[in-house]
Amino acid sequence: MSAASEPTQSDAVHESALRDPSERPIFALSVACNFLLMGLAIALLFYQPAWLKSHPLLNKEFVFLRVLAITALVGIPFLVLNRNRRESSVRGNSVRLSARQFPEIYAILHDHCRRLRMAKIPELFITGSSIAPYSRTFSSWRENYIVLHQVIFDIDDRKTLDVISFTLAHELGAIRLNQTTVWNEMLLTYVSAIKWFRNPLERARTYSRDRYGAALSPTGFRGLLINAVGRRLMNHVNLEAYLAEERRYGGFWSSLNVFFEAKPQVFVRLRRLHDAGYRYKPPEEYTPPEQSATVKAGGPP
Repeated sequence: MSAASEPTQSDAVHESALRDPSERPIFALSVACNFLLMGLAIALLFYQPAWLKSHPLLNKEFVFLRVLAITALVGIPFLVLNRNRRESSVRGNSVRLSARQFPEIYAILHDHCRRLRMAKIPELFITGSSIAPYSRTFSSWRENYIVLHQVIFDIDDRKTLDVISFTLAHELGAIRLNQTTVWNEMLLTYVSAIKWFRNPLERARTYSRDRYGAALSPTGFRGLLINAVGRRLMNHVNLEAYLAEERRYGGFWSSLNVFFEAKPQVFVRLRRLHDAGYRYKPPEEYTPPEQSATVKAGGPP
């Protein structure tokens, strides 16, 4: 489906500054590392040092590495097949949103896409099993799609519309920054299999997507808070005390986590947004965008 209308001058989002400055250099290093690992893998296929034969234990490990190299090289052409298989699985285990299915949620996605001048709105699904909480964005051969986990919703889904707005904006960032494309996956095939190499880029990309969340949903602070305390306790958090803790957080050990955890700590994500010029706004009852004429008319069935 195409976006309904062009954004006005006042609500258009300028995306030139939304990519985190660290993402491009880390991506370049990751691609270089990927080609280095690929060269090593190819070397393992055709060359085996003679001295390994006298070391049975090392030779066994070498054979294992060779099998991994063959698997990775053969697996590259099957990336597209796997992406389409994943889409089929999500469709079969989820509910697709539209103007007739959770219309308030779909209207938020529609409005975000309008403000980003997106010609095509990605498909949106709610699932209870296809992903881990809270959201993911994927691409198949044909299209991009966003998946929300059901735990993000309250029984009255209007109570978490601000969280959903931020989350949808965050996931749209992955699409707009080409983080889910097949060529991106091919360029990072080997790096993605090694946590130590994969995590720095994953964290940088999270910071970029957070900027989309903050730009499109400036009152969606709870979209980050939910990662710290969960949906049920969000309203019980003393926000002044919580933000005071964020200002004291840091040090060597928090920085070391860049190699151990793909997902940055919530305090770190808040600080990166603050450093980028985004400011905390007190939570308020979220007012969803009005459904456009195209959405009201029916949109996708």
